[in-house]
Amino acid sequence: MRILFNLFTIILMFSCNKKEDFQEQVANDCIGEYTSEEIEDTLVSAFFGLDNALPSLFLCNQQAGLLDGMPVNFKFPLDASSLSETDFEVLDSLGNIHTPICVSMAPANENGENRTVLLLGEFGTAVTNPPVEVRVVGDLFTTDTLSGESACSEIINLKGITTTNVIPLADGPSLFFAQRIDGNLNECGSGTQTIQVAWNGGVTPYISGDSESDLFQFYVGYSYCSGDLIPHVPISVVDINDNDNFHQLCFSTSDEIVKISMMAYKVEDPNQDPNLYSEIDVSSCTQ
Repeated sequence: MRILFNLFTIILMFSCNKKEDFQEQVANDCIGEYTSEEIEDTLVSAFFGLDNALPSLFLCNQQAGLLDGMPVNFKFPLDASSLSETDFEVLDSLGNIHTPICVSMAPANENGENRTVLLLGEFGTAVTNPPVEVRVVGDLFTTDTLSGESACSEIINLKGITTTNVIPLADGPSLFFAQRIDGNLNECGSGTQTIQVAWNGGVTPYISGDSESDLFQFYVGYSYCSGDLIPHVPISVVDINDNDNFHQLCFSTSDEIVKISMMAYKVEDPNQDPNLYSEIDVSSCTQ
């Protein structure tokens, strides 16, 4: 049963028009132009979540034995219609190049999410030959953010970007993204502002007996006052129990939340590795 639960948790982490090459500067309605360095940083991390633990027939509709699972995380939302397993290459420590057998954005594919792709395949071994780099080699495009998202985005071809920020199998999950959300994206039924956070891998409560709804008490939001960070504990957490890596934190304060943290040893990934203390700035699109 634990393995089956992990299967659904990892699935988060789980034909296009030709557009600008990533090396070109791209106009950005929020802050002017993205440089090639800023676009390179769009690929935040890859998380070696499970090693030979996922059934290929169940997840990829192919008979290929047990597969590795690697969520790849982006700061801009992705155009799902441009996504293909051939968009990615994974380099292991011995120099072998691997192409995923299949990829998925589900279930983290609701409006305002779409920032994590789960790669499934054989990407190395955790101890003797771990994955060390992930490359985008196909025409994978970002999309504009939606009304109600505070983060910036733009339509960009990510072909050519890479990351060597590959989180080892033994490490626990950490926060990689946060933004303020309003309007139809906001699932909080109470409070004055909502912050959406995303983890680099799937998470469930680490403390025995806790449910996802209990996790609000371990998150902390921070506002600025005279240059000092003032802590605020959310009154609840929503967008839960859907097996993805996103949460929405509901705050009662009207002070602008600019940073989010999570205490250590409160959540774990599908490999049962607990988180360490993690914090992330809230993304905001400024004029």
